Amino acid sequence: MTRLVKSSKDSISGLERKIAVTVLSIILPFLLLLVNFWNMQVLDRSRYQRLADNNRIRLVDMPATRGIITDRNGVIIADSSPQFDVVVIPEDMSKDRQSEIENLAALLGREPKDALDRFTGADRAPYRAIRIFEQLEEREVAQFETARDSFPGAFLLTTPRRYYPFGTTASHLLGYVGEISDSQLASGDFEGARQGDLVGKFGLEKVFDGYLRGRDGGRQVEVDARGREINILGITEPVPGANMSLTIDIRLQKELEDSLGENFGAGVLLDVRTGEVLAMVSRPGFDPNEFSLRMSRERWQEILKDPSHPLQSRAIRGLYPPGSTFKVVTATASLMEGTLDAGEQLFCSGGYRYGRRTYRDWKLSGHGKVDLMRGIVESCDVYFYQAGERLGIDSIAKWALELGLGNITGIDLPGELAGLIPSTEWKQAAKGEPWYPGETLSAAIGQGYVLVTPLQLANLYATIARRGEVMKPFLVKRIETVNGAELYRRDPAVAREMKVDGRIWDSLIPALAGVVSDDHGTGRALRMVDLSVAGKTGTAQVVRLEEWQNKKETDIPKVLRDHAWFAAFAPVNRPLLASSVLVEHGGHGASAAAPLVARIFRKYLDLYEIPADGDSDVPEEVP
Repeated sequence: MTRLVKSSKDSISGLERKIAVTVLSIILPFLLLLVNFWNMQVLDRSRYQRLADNNRIRLVDMPATRGIITDRNGVIIADSSPQFDVVVIPEDMSKDRQSEIENLAALLGREPKDALDRFTGADRAPYRAIRIFEQLEEREVAQFETARDSFPGAFLLTTPRRYYPFGTTASHLLGYVGEISDSQLASGDFEGARQGDLVGKFGLEKVFDGYLRGRDGGRQVEVDARGREINILGITEPVPGANMSLTIDIRLQKELEDSLGENFGAGVLLDVRTGEVLAMVSRPGFDPNEFSLRMSRERWQEILKDPSHPLQSRAIRGLYPPGSTFKVVTATASLMEGTLDAGEQLFCSGGYRYGRRTYRDWKLSGHGKVDLMRGIVESCDVYFYQAGERLGIDSIAKWALELGLGNITGIDLPGELAGLIPSTEWKQAAKGEPWYPGETLSAAIGQGYVLVTPLQLANLYATIARRGEVMKPFLVKRIETVNGAELYRRDPAVAREMKVDGRIWDSLIPALAGVVSDDHGTGRALRMVDLSVAGKTGTAQVVRLEEWQNKKETDIPKVLRDHAWFAAFAPVNRPLLASSVLVEHGGHGASAAAPLVARIFRKYLDLYEIPADGDSDVPEEVP
C-alpha cells in the first residue's frame, strides 16, 4: 500500500513538471514576441516607419524650367520646351533590371548601352529616379503607355529641355547646357545641383547658371506594389530660373554670321556709347540644341577632333597678328612720344633697308613722300617701319597696352585671352633671347609677335572713336525673376580714360576717315553715301611666302593665304558703332573683310534710324 501511494505522488509530480515546461514553452515565445513588438513599435518605430514609407511613398522630381534668354528687343533666343523622358526607380523594378532595360530599349527602338551606363551605381540610391531614355517621340510615348505594366518602376516624366530657336546663331555667346559632371559637383559652384541635373557648360549659360537654373520641386506620391502612382501626398512647386536680357540684336547677329558665310573667322559690332555688344560672331559654329540631350561619346570625340575647332570662340580666344590695323597704335605712340610729327614726310621707295634685309612695302613701286595722313590712308608700310625704328619696341608696347591691347577686355564670357604685346622684357623671359631691333619694324605694322583678338581690336577702335575713353564691353543687360524683380543690372561705365593729348585724335581720326573716303584709301569698299566711316584695313601674314611672291592670290593654297582684317567706327563725327571683322586666310582686308563691315553697318541702317552727324538724338528703331 505504501508503494502505491508513493508511486501516485511521483506520477503527479512528473505531470506537474511537464505542465510547467509546456506552459513555459508557450509563454516564452510570446514574451519574446512582446519584446520584439516593443522594440519595433517603440524603440525602432521611426526606422521601420521610414522603411514602410519607402515601400509605398516615392519622391518624384519636378525639374525647374531654365530662365529665358532674350535679345535687346525681347526676342527669345534661348527657351525651354517640354519633353517626355522615361525614368525608373530601381527599388520598384524587377529583379533582373538589366533585362528590363534591354526589353524597354527594344520596345522603343533605342540602343540600351547609354541607359545601362546611367544605371551603373543605381543600387546606391534605390529610391532615386534615374532618367534612362530622353525626348520620346509621340510614337514612343504611345508604345510605352501600352506596355507600361510590363515594366515595373518605369514611368514617364515631363521635363523642360533647353531649346535654341535660332540654332547655330549666337552659339558661342549663349553656350550650351549638359549633365553636370563629377568635377562640377565637387567644385561647389553649382549650389543645389545633384547628379543628373542639367547645368550651363559653356558661354553665358555657364557664367550665369546660378541665375538661370532655378530650383527643382517635387511630388510625394503613394505607389502600389508595382510602383504605379495611386495618390499624390504633397507637392513642392519648382521655382523657374530668372530671365536674362542681352545687349545683342539677333537680326544683326544673324546678318554678321551670314556675311562670313563658309569662311572661318570672327566679327564684332559694338555700341560705341555704351560698350554694349550688338553682335559677336565666331565661325564655324555649332548647334547648342545638340548638347541639350545626352551626347554619345563618339559624337563628343568627333566634335573635339574637328580640325575647324567649332567650339572655339574665335572672337575672344582667337589670337591673330593684327596687320596694318595696328598702325594706329604706332601712330599714337609716335605722336605721344614726340618721335614723329604728323606733318613730317618720310620717303617710301617700295622698301626699307635695315641691316642686311630689305623690308618691303605692299606697294612695290613705293608711295613717295608720305606724312601721317597719307601713311594711314594708303597704309604705307615703309612709313611705319621708320616710325617703329624711331620709337623702339618698348614705347610701342607701352601705348599698345594703354590702348587696351595685351589685356583681356573683361567681357562677361569665360575663357577670354589677353593676346600678346611683345617687349624686350617679355622676349627675354619667354624666349631667353634679347630683342633684335629688326623685330621692331615687324611689330610696328602689326606683324611678328603681336597678337590680338577680334574683340580687342573692335574695342580699340571704339576707344579711338571715344577719343581715349576705354569702356568694358558687355553682353548681359539685366536679369529678372519671372515676377519682374531685378537680380542683376549692368549700366555702361567708363573703365578708364587715357592720358592722351586731344590733338592726337585730331590727327588720327581724319586719317582713318580718309581710308574710306579718299580715292586712294585702302578701305574704299566701305564707302557709304548715307554714313561716314573711319577705319583701317589689315592684311596679316600667316607665313612668309617668298616662293609665292609673284603668284596670283588664287594660285596660293588657301591655308597659306594672309588673314584679312577690317576695323572701323561710324559715323565719324558722332560715333555710334565700332566693328572689326577677321576672315581667316581671306587674303586682303580691303577685298575680303571691309565689305563685311559695310554689310553689317548697312543692316544697322535698315533697322535703326541714325541721326545726322552732330545730332544729339538717340537712334530709333525703324518701324
